[in-house]
Amino acid sequence: MSEEEFNFSETVYGLGVDLISALQSTFPEGETFFIDVSLVFDPKYVFTIYFPLLFAFHWVVGVQVLGTIIVVEWTNQILKWLMHGERPYWWVHEMEEAHKADAHPHKIAEIHQYSSTCETGPGMPSGHSMAMSAAWYVIIHAVVEHVVDPSNMSAKLKMESKQLLWGIYIIIQGLVIFSRLYIAAHFPHQCLLGLVLGICMAKLAFGSTEWMNFGRLRWFLVSSIIMASALGTYSFLLLTGRDPAWSISEALKWCDKAENIHIDTMPFYSLMRYSGAAFGLGLGLTSRFFKATEQRMNFTKLQTFANVVVGLALGYAAEMAHVAIPKTNETLFYCLEFLLNIAFPYAVIALAPYTVMAFSGRKEKSA
Repeated sequence: MSEEEFNFSETVYGLGVDLISALQSTFPEGETFFIDVSLVFDPKYVFTIYFPLLFAFHWVVGVQVLGTIIVVEWTNQILKWLMHGERPYWWVHEMEEAHKADAHPHKIAEIHQYSSTCETGPGMPSGHSMAMSAAWYVIIHAVVEHVVDPSNMSAKLKMESKQLLWGIYIIIQGLVIFSRLYIAAHFPHQCLLGLVLGICMAKLAFGSTEWMNFGRLRWFLVSSIIMASALGTYSFLLLTGRDPAWSISEALKWCDKAENIHIDTMPFYSLMRYSGAAFGLGLGLTSRFFKATEQRMNFTKLQTFANVVVGLALGYAAEMAHVAIPKTNETLFYCLEFLLNIAFPYAVIALAPYTVMAFSGRKEKSA
């Protein structure tokens, strides 16, 4: 990096730190609220809650959300490795050390760390902003297309409903961005880039449903390419003398409390999640159980409710399994996470509706 590029980056990061410091100072009691916002809109819930819930009501929308989040997390990880973005909570300390010997060192604004601050991946672009802008774009767009537009509401009421829905979308994105800034996990430009990229990814996924009709071999190839391209990017950086794990060292060095660093914020955990989900999605959509439940769009309200319950129960079970997986052995942890993320979407797509339909059919026969 040239001196001019370094000075420009330092200026952008410095302005970001000033904004974060001002936000923390303006809302000194906002720690709990902003941490809760960041937790509620954690991308992991797109997998374990949004996807099974939406799949039960409208399987195409559920699959679109899962497909979107897989592409978003894959793109986000590769961009993070390539763009080498700093995080505020360690950047301030690195700058203080770098300018310690200056005759007149520049004063860097003070920022605070919280229990959710110490994420270990690079910061550019924001994964939370990218995931939430993409997932909620698909959700709002689906509600407009499948609920508002076909309804018997007047044209005026339809327009007002759409304005309300997209207003909710804007509020959610604003909350996500401010929460990420407040806890000093991201700089403003990282969140804005994540927002824009997430919307672009969602438009691509929502614009076509042809990929849902891929055969099993094609799904296997696509899923393998997703995983191999991420591993290839990691290997390329190593071969060219760059350390793709540099951010983990920064987190370990500058996080105030070591217990706030978690293995499931590390880049390879994300890789296991989205690549496993890609294989699980393909296996589910091409399974004989999924093909046997073509009437799922005509499920009764009771069957739909049962599918919701089963899907959310599977999501809860997946979350409990994640917590239970031992984290002392990293290789074992990543292997088990990969298998878990294959099994979960497969179960939601193939087994849940098939079980509901089979059980309902037996009850009707016995009646």
